[in-house]
Amino acid sequence: MPTRRELGMHEMWCGADTSGELVWHVLTSDKSSTLCGVEKQDESTRRHMTDRHCFSCMKTFQDVVEAR
Repeated sequence: MPTRRELGMHEMWCGADTSGELVWHVLTSDKSSTLCGVEKQDESTRRHMTDRHCFSCMKTFQDVVEAR
């Protein structure tokens, strides 16, 4: 079975956006930061409280997928 890396999958991480609101971000392949440039920290214990997504991360992710 192929690994996530082989499949090119991206993981999600729940953290604050620039305004401090809790949103879901898309992580870079090395999982150290998000596609929008937010440095990854400990994931919020309140992650179940939001279904909002970072627009910048989602747009960048869409561009990556479309480029394949």
